[in-house]
Amino acid sequence: MMTTNRNLIWLLGAVALAAVFYYFADILTYILLAWVFSMLGRPLMVFFQKRLRFGRFRAGPTTAALLTIVTFYGILVGVLLVFVPTIVAQARNLSTVDYQALGEKLRTPFFHLDVQMHQLGLLSPGESLATKTQEILSAWFKPTLVGDFLGSFLGVAGNVVVTFVSVTFILFFFLQENRLFLDILHAFVPNEQEPKVRHAVQESSTVLTSYFGGLLTQLVAFSLMVTLILWALGIDNALLIGAFGGIFNVVPYVGPILGMIFGAFITVSSHLDVEFAMLLPMLLKVLAAFMITQMIDNNFLGPMILSKSVQAHPLEIFIVTLIAAKLGGVVGMVIGIPVYTVLRVVARIFFGEFKLVQRLTVHLSEEETPQTEPEK
Repeated sequence: MMTTNRNLIWLLGAVALAAVFYYFADILTYILLAWVFSMLGRPLMVFFQKRLRFGRFRAGPTTAALLTIVTFYGILVGVLLVFVPTIVAQARNLSTVDYQALGEKLRTPFFHLDVQMHQLGLLSPGESLATKTQEILSAWFKPTLVGDFLGSFLGVAGNVVVTFVSVTFILFFFLQENRLFLDILHAFVPNEQEPKVRHAVQESSTVLTSYFGGLLTQLVAFSLMVTLILWALGIDNALLIGAFGGIFNVVPYVGPILGMIFGAFITVSSHLDVEFAMLLPMLLKVLAAFMITQMIDNNFLGPMILSKSVQAHPLEIFIVTLIAAKLGGVVGMVIGIPVYTVLRVVARIFFGEFKLVQRLTVHLSEEETPQTEPEK
């Protein structure tokens, strides 16, 4: 009875602490991002400290942390240099298109669809899919597109810079001092709960490292498969479409659709001078590449990642994704599964006697990653 009351008090305290964290959500986000990147950068830290030597000089924690951060930023800059110029060029091409002529070109292939749409009442008299497409494209990709984009980017540049600087600063110390994140958590809990907190952090780190490693593998594999299929089918910009298809695939359920739309967009923008009868087969090839890759991903890559890291029922993951999307939109869908996984680990360690927690964490209990015994 006393144990149950104590756990209820802990639960209320956790709710109060969650309310405080919600108020300081931005700061908490910086800390959690830095913690995740510190786990991803741990192999680099070990490599630099063990392998980097110049005579008697040997990289210490400070040097290794700096080199790890430089490596992260180097990868980011490399990706931007590869893909951003191509995207800007496509946007510039779209901003110079004669959309009235494009609408006239689409009028013939859309004729039969127009008839059906008018019968269903989805188009008003005098309207057509061609004119609708013309209006949408001219509104989205007007001549001032690049300038408007740069203006919008500068409007949020301040927040982006603050985020990058804050995460980088915190990340440096998390990399330099391996136990710093754990020490911060210990400051908020009683001494008798420190072993449980240490256990939760160790297991969460193991699960998240496995999850993000598998997610990165899935992203690269998805991108390569789409790229190779499109290249074999003779589609231009296959690498660009494949890379962004892999990135979009990180978003559960919605990502593949976004990837196909992006692929169709790049294909259309690259062949605006081509007749629709020749453009349609290209779009079908892009659609086929994504469908084939998605089938392989759903049956092999995805289940492998979920079974090894998340260890949850597909319906459970689907409901969690819906809740995360409701709370945080696309960003919530991306981080919902790893956050839920950590919460399950914490719940099993601190509130394992509750029936609901036992049901939700039964697979974690059965396939628990071996851990060292907490210090007494």
